[in-house]
Amino acid sequence: MAIHKVLVFLAHPDDTDAYCPNFLAALVKAGKEIYLCSFTRGEHGLGGNRDPDKEKFRGSRLGRIRTQELVSAAAFIGIPASRLHFLDIEDSTVPNNKLIAHRHVDAIIHGINPDLVMMPEFAHGYYKHPDHVYAGMIAFLAARHYKPGIKVIFYHSMRSNYFFPVASTAFGRRAVEFHKSQTDFFRYLYPLLVNVEQVVNGIFHVQGYVRAEGLRVSSTKLPQYPGFKARIVARIFAKLAIIPKTKNV
Repeated sequence: MAIHKVLVFLAHPDDTDAYCPNFLAALVKAGKEIYLCSFTRGEHGLGGNRDPDKEKFRGSRLGRIRTQELVSAAAFIGIPASRLHFLDIEDSTVPNNKLIAHRHVDAIIHGINPDLVMMPEFAHGYYKHPDHVYAGMIAFLAARHYKPGIKVIFYHSMRSNYFFPVASTAFGRRAVEFHKSQTDFFRYLYPLLVNVEQVVNGIFHVQGYVRAEGLRVSSTKLPQYPGFKARIVARIFAKLAIIPKTKNV
């Protein structure tokens, strides 16, 4: 089946710019209609922020800032603001609002009628933020309800099976720079993404490229079971913070 519409789910406004901006830009260049849907507006995303007055921004004020950051980053990639959607689930509460979120996601999917759905990895993810885990599960279940067998793509996965070559880090770095409220967070995360994860992907999986964005292509017909590595990572995260147990779906 030809792919014309791609619906991408994010837990927070900066997710896709961190993990797969080059891939999304390539889809736009190929003439695909890309829609972004963020579960939250990132109202509590102050992790790593060194501003002593940062608490003044927490809540709706930060949510408005991060909303505009995503609008700007999406425009840079080639996605107009008219194709951005927000479920308005409060940041860090997606697990507690999973039923409401599922109803919203189901409505968004049926309203857009995508040919491909992208979402955060939940079964084999190395990033176990509860919002990411549940956003991935909810989006997958809603996609399966919409069309059993529809192709899905997971980002930030430990079991990537598709690798999009990255010729330069400049484009991805520019996309991330639009998220100015997260500068201190990306100060540490982004070098790991481009100099470790992308380099490993490129050297071992894409001939002629040093870097590549890793994605896991699957289908809603296939069961999603957490693998051994994912279970180990979940245990490590559980020692550091309270996270939900990943379910088989």
